[in-house]
Amino acid sequence: MKVETRKIYFSGGSSYIITLPKKWVEENNLKAGDNVIMYIGNSTISLTPQMQRTVRKEIEIDAKGLGKACLLRRIISCYLAGYDTIKIKIYNELHRNAADMAADTLIGVEIMEDLGKEMCLEVFLDDRFKTENVLEKMSNMCLAMLSDFCSSLKNFSEYICNSIILRENEIDRLHFLVLRQVGLTIQKISLDSKARILFGYWTFARRFERIADHAANMARNLLKLGKGLPELCEIVEPCVEMLRMSTLAFFKKNGEIADTVLTEFEDMKDIHEKYYLKIVERDTEEALCIKSIVDSIARIAAYSADLAEIALDITVE
Repeated sequence: MKVETRKIYFSGGSSYIITLPKKWVEENNLKAGDNVIMYIGNSTISLTPQMQRTVRKEIEIDAKGLGKACLLRRIISCYLAGYDTIKIKIYNELHRNAADMAADTLIGVEIMEDLGKEMCLEVFLDDRFKTENVLEKMSNMCLAMLSDFCSSLKNFSEYICNSIILRENEIDRLHFLVLRQVGLTIQKISLDSKARILFGYWTFARRFERIADHAANMARNLLKLGKGLPELCEIVEPCVEMLRMSTLAFFKKNGEIADTVLTEFEDMKDIHEKYYLKIVERDTEEALCIKSIVDSIARIAAYSADLAEIALDITVE
């Protein structure tokens, strides 16, 4: 990004004008009389040419060596990066299943071509999906889910519980749509092509702030216990390694390391669930402290997976 200083001129008694760099005008195929779009902030103004998007962004994924979950994440990353056409070289039925799942998971995505060894996903979205409206839908759905859960606590309903679980999938779909829209907006208004990486930095910092909170929470609970729990190292040490690897994947922009972290996270879930069964063998006060520690470890593992997903997203240029 180049920085230039331009002088402001007073014109016509009521207007201020500023000239545009000739090279920028020519590179964007602009001429006198054309319009530019101004994004006006409190202390900044960004300009972008007012041109219709005539070229659809296209990318190709070679799924060789990728598992189903890894391929699904790659497709999602391309969707978030703003690609409109995603071509996938597939090698087995799991790859095909991943493409099918992506079409079900991502709003506006359809399988437009299946040639056996290659599948093509197309993204069809228009201005009907306003980000503010989508966020409002997400909040309304989440509030309804929690309200229904309270109702089921009072009068148990298997149907309501199952409906809450199904609605969580719809929240995921809307969540991915918002991330795509935010990413595209950042690309449009930013003068720096690394804007998506900067957004990743913001999310990265937020995750580590929460991880620090959980670390402090674990320390407080251990102080309450007043003794060590060496058996917990069985789940803490793998969690620490996951966090280290996800951080490395982020700074190195390494998708393969990120894939490894996401795969290991699925295995960690089983370990946590098995450990919860051991907690019931303790007395009440001790069990509560240990459960709080295990809960925090589980959250840190989940944040590590989040960081790996962010790393995977920013590897897609």
